[in-house]
Amino acid sequence: MNVSVPGISRRVLLALAGAAVLARPTRAAAAATVTVAGQALTPVAANPGFAFATDLAGTVGAGEASPVDADYLLGTYEVTNAQYLEFVTDTGQAAPPYWDGGTYPDGKADHPVLTVSLDSATAYCAWLNGQADAAGWTFRLPTEAEWENAASGPEGHTYPWGDTAGTTYDGLVLTSDYNYMAVCAAYELAEHGDELATYTATGSDLYGQSFPVSEILSVGATGTVAGWNVTASRTGFVYTDVYDALTDTGGYTTPVTAYPGGASADGVLDLSGNCWEWTTSVITATHGGEMGQRVNAIRGGSWYANLNSCTAVYRGEGRDPSGRYPTVGFRVVATS
Repeated sequence: MNVSVPGISRRVLLALAGAAVLARPTRAAAAATVTVAGQALTPVAANPGFAFATDLAGTVGAGEASPVDADYLLGTYEVTNAQYLEFVTDTGQAAPPYWDGGTYPDGKADHPVLTVSLDSATAYCAWLNGQADAAGWTFRLPTEAEWENAASGPEGHTYPWGDTAGTTYDGLVLTSDYNYMAVCAAYELAEHGDELATYTATGSDLYGQSFPVSEILSVGATGTVAGWNVTASRTGFVYTDVYDALTDTGGYTTPVTAYPGGASADGVLDLSGNCWEWTTSVITATHGGEMGQRVNAIRGGSWYANLNSCTAVYRGEGRDPSGRYPTVGFRVVATS
């Protein structure tokens, strides 16, 4: 169900769906986590009249999203490389392509695992269900409505922590509550701004030419980024050898505990940025390379995404469930 009332927040009107709104736990109670089968999980209360937000991405068709009518536990963190290695080792599942020698890059144990298909993420949940200490619990991936319910919270915020990003950039220093493209851009400018980046992408208007990183990238005072990706000419940072080196080791992800200021009302981290997250909801993509195709919705933005894509209400263009993508990972839901 979609509710639109001029001048009123979509989800302030939770009861418009005709159901009474359940009492939500206090922030202190909700922030308490439990650990089941090695996963840290946070209680999230259901909003039975939850009106799924679609104003940034078109209308959701019947059956593609549903109200959240039962409490659930949501992974406090995105599934990490180290956690996924246990699964790979135990099951023989294929390792992500950016791993080397069957394991993740040095220093990335607690970064989110990427290039994991929906099918593999589902297999991970099935593996968790078989762990001895998971007795009585069922692990699965979240629906899109469950994901957004947790990300926007009881007040229907634009970001998990509120309605403004609060990002600033001054003197090569970025202040942010989440990891998105400006974090990577600020790092490159501060650490490698004078170094040359060479255009390596086939078809780039500047193929083979080299420029200082500071002549390609720039960050605005509020965290906007210019020079990241100019699709028409295949220019910008993402078409250079410096970017290639980043993706070879899993991109510019950060530890899943790195942004405590970005916590949701329930204490869930990285619902904005770091990596896109799979949901089980099937949609028709309205933009991007999958436009018009039936795909699974992804949510939350990533280290590659711009600030608008990292809001709690923004829908990614979706991905084929068998595909593995360098910005897409996942977190789990547990129910009993």
